This record gives sequence, C-alpha cells and structure tokens, in this order.
Amino acid sequence: MIRVEHDWWQTLFDEVYLVTDAPFVCNPVLTKQEVDVIETVVPLHPASRILDVCGGQGRHALELARRGYQHLTVLDYSHFLLDRGRWEATAAGLHVAFCHGDARAMALPSASADVVLLMANSFGYFVDVADDHRVVVEVARVLASGGRLLLDMIDYDLARRHFCAESWHEATDDVVVCWKRELAHDVVRVRELVLSKTTGLLRDRAYAERLYSPETISALLTQVGFRDIVIQHGALVYDPAAGTDYGLATNRMLVTAAKG
Repeated sequence: MIRVEHDWWQTLFDEVYLVTDAPFVCNPVLTKQEVDVIETVVPLHPASRILDVCGGQGRHALELARRGYQHLTVLDYSHFLLDRGRWEATAAGLHVAFCHGDARAMALPSASADVVLLMANSFGYFVDVADDHRVVVEVARVLASGGRLLLDMIDYDLARRHFCAESWHEATDDVVVCWKRELAHDVVRVRELVLSKTTGLLRDRAYAERLYSPETISALLTQVGFRDIVIQHGALVYDPAAGTDYGLATNRMLVTAAKG
C-alpha cells in the first residue's frame, strides 16, 4: 500500500512540480483553452470579483487579467508558487493579488467574491473527507449571494473505468516521471518518482486525490446551501498526444453551482 503523509500538499508544490506538471502548469495554449471554457460556463463581467482558490502561480488568473478582468485574487498554500505568480504578474504588468492561505480557513471577508474557481484537481487533497466539507463551507462564506462556484474535477466514472496503475512520461529531455497508483474507496494514492538522466533521483513522494461521483459532489454542495448545480462531462478533455501522460486529468468533470 502506498503511504501518503497527512499534509503532503504543504510541500509538494515547488520547482520540481513545475517540471513534472509542465504539460498543464507551464502550457500557455492549454491555459487559454481552459479559460475559454471558464468564460463559457460561468457568467463573468469585467468588474466581477474572481477568487482562484488553490490557484498556484495564478496561470488562470493571469490569463483572465489579460482578457480585461479587473478584480482577481489567487489563494494558495505554496509560497514558492505564489512568489512565481507575483513575478509573472509584475513582468507582464498585470494586476492580480496573491494571498497565502489554507482553503479550509481563508483569511478573506465574507461575501467578498462573485466567482470562486477551483481548477485542475485542486479539490479532494485532504486525507479527512471532513476537510473537503470545510473547504466548501468556506467557499460559500466568501461568495456573495448569488455568486458562482466552478469546480474542475476528475471525471469519476471515466477515471474508475480506465484506471491505470502504472505510467510514465518524459517531462523534459532530462527528466522522467514515473507514477504508481492505487485506488481504494474512491481515493487514488500515487507514488511519484522523478528521475534526472544526468543526476539521478530528484523526488520520491506520495500524494492522494479523492474522487467524487456526480451524486456525491451534488449532495455535498446542496448540503452547504448551493443551488442550480450543473455537471458537465467532456468540456475539458486533454489529448495524450506526443507521449504526454495526463493521467487522471485526461477527462474532466466540470461542476458549477450558485450560492443560495
């Protein structure tokens, strides 16, 4: 059994992460496609107060800023990614606020956002399922009445149907990433080995992701007071071309909801 540390998410998102997940997080073309989808499924206006929770270096927020949205905040736990985002925003002359924080207890005023984004598998990291509930409660708190939530999640049915226990890909000419996965009780545990052809082992870490079925996530959102819940399959599908392994992110499930 793959052993996952309780707080793995506190230290995983560093410079190595930007290499191993480069097909997503360092891919401007893909980011633009994702923001196209965001604009399609969530009502946005130039003055909308948009909060990107667990937004990393703010790749979606920065692209939204390029498109004229004026009030953008990124909240994340990784100081490294936040500093990277601040640097990119300054270099591009874009106005995006970057805040350090825990999604379970955000140091943000109530009703301070019109839209909350949780993109790219950012929901479901916690070992204790009660912590996922706390995140949704916090999202509801910071959303204004009628505000909208967008969850970008692993497609539950397709992930289970096409579960792959082992895979690998070359992240760069030098770096190879290998994954071993286990699925039990709707939680995927992953052991990730990152190897440099020139210097050897760069990382041997484990992390986890909880899968939510449409019924389960709908029940959770309803319990917290969200309404008008819509679930879309296939709005984001990443083609594993050129040998790139997108793993569990290949097929997405988009969930939108309004605060009651």
